[in-house]
Parts: sequence; C-alpha cells; structure tokens
Amino acid sequence: MIPAATVVWTAGMAASPLTVQIPAERDRQGRLIVDPYLRVPGVPDVYAAGDTAAALAEEGHYTVQSCQHAQPMGKFAGHNVAADLLGTAPLPFVPDPYSNCLDLGSAGAVATEGWDRTVLTTGQEAKTLKRNINTLWIYPPLDDPEQILAQAGRFTNG
Repeated sequence: MIPAATVVWTAGMAASPLTVQIPAERDRQGRLIVDPYLRVPGVPDVYAAGDTAAALAEEGHYTVQSCQHAQPMGKFAGHNVAADLLGTAPLPFVPDPYSNCLDLGSAGAVATEGWDRTVLTTGQEAKTLKRNINTLWIYPPLDDPEQILAQAGRFTNG
C-alpha cells in the first residue's frame, strides 16, 4: 500500500485478439496497419477499422482508439468494401481534425484540438460538450429512418 492524495491509473488499450488470425503488420497496440483505403496490405479482401486498425490520420499521427476515429473509419471501410465488390472507386479515409474532450468530474471538463492539444474550452462549457458527445452525437437516432440514413451517409464526424 502506498498512501497518496491523488492516484492516476492508466490501463491502455489493445486491438481485438481476433486480429491474430490475419497475417499482417501491427502497431504496438496490436492494431492492423492499413492503407489509405483501410485495406490491410498484403492480405487480399481484408479491411480493418476502429480499434483494430491503425490508419494515418495526418502526417506523423495515426488514429487513436476512440469514437472520433472509429465511427468514420467504419463508414469509410464499409463504403470501400462495397466499392470493391461493385468495381467502383474507393474513398481514402480522411478524418476530421483531431480533438479531445475529457470529463474531469466535479472540476468540469477540458476540450482540446490538434495533436498538441490546444485548449479550446474548459469548465461547464466543456462539460456540456462532453455530455453531448456521450449522450447524443456518438449514437445513431433510433426511430427516424431519414435521420438514420442521413447519419449513415456522412463520412466524417462533422
């Protein structure tokens, strides 16, 4: 036992163990390295997205395991699988600019943008943003077919 006033615990994340069945290059978190179309190089007809894929987000930075990247990656991968089957052109994955919003409990929250994490907002405004992300934006509408199709057709989080 180590007495402490504050404890910070990090556990890390890893790709699904099912990816061990795919003979391909991985990053240190076990994610499959993918090309700009989310195909797994050297493995015909295999695409990867979300927490199992490491896609280039912008020069020098790969996607992170978060809904910000996982949702659009799934949309692009689905589009590209269909394009492959139909013999049409695939779309390269282009994520929205990197941002992050962290809930800090009773202290509020902090919202940042960019890989250098420039602070955009803090306190209650950021807390409201985080609440909206968690309760409204990352979930598809359940009972409105037009909204479901409109959201499914978007290729970015914007």
